[in-house]
Amino acid sequence: MKARKVLFIVVVLIFALACNLPNPNSGGGEATAAVEIPAETATVVVEDTATATLIPTETPIPFTATPQVPPEITLTKNSNCRVGPNNRYNIIDQIAQGKTLPVIGRSEDNAWWQVINPTNRECWIFNENAAPNTDLSSLPIGDAPPLPGIPLNFLVVDQLCQPGPKKFSVTLSWSSGGNETAFRLYRDGGRIIELKAGKFNYKDANAPFNKNITYEIEAVNENGTSERAIQIVPACK
Repeated sequence: MKARKVLFIVVVLIFALACNLPNPNSGGGEATAAVEIPAETATVVVEDTATATLIPTETPIPFTATPQVPPEITLTKNSNCRVGPNNRYNIIDQIAQGKTLPVIGRSEDNAWWQVINPTNRECWIFNENAAPNTDLSSLPIGDAPPLPGIPLNFLVVDQLCQPGPKKFSVTLSWSSGGNETAFRLYRDGGRIIELKAGKFNYKDANAPFNKNITYEIEAVNENGTSERAIQIVPACK
């Protein structure tokens, strides 16, 4: 009897509790709030199923050097080929118009080309006498042998004017400019004498009478001549 009473009380309690539970289908009671996840905190995982695009790789083209054109000149007129790049150098060859020559050097001012002549000797051609096959300004400056130095201290040291017999003599002197093997003396453009390197004076015993006289002297060596020193002597009247 006591056990049945206890069981009855338990059933009543269960029934009472069941009646107090909120009904999800009724408007009574508080509904359980849905939890929202803020959009900014949501992590969306997207699976990339696109196929990667391959970028074509260019095949390198082998470098081929452009062949260099050997520098040459073709003579546009008959030309003297000289020991060095100056008209005071001696002529060693005369080459006909139309001849093509290899060029190995140039003068500093690009006015002369250093070439190999038909006898395989180096010499120099004036640039206005030839047409180059390419730009020659990058060629090295060629070597040239030394010319003698211009005679120094070229002076009239004595003169004798004789109006009666109309005779006139002039004595000249000078000193070495270096590298000479001889001196050449000119009067009014004509050579009157060539003197050895150790000779430094000369007496012109038959100088022209009653006219101004121009004397010039140049030094000489195996390569050519120097510039000329000049003295002008007033007329003997």
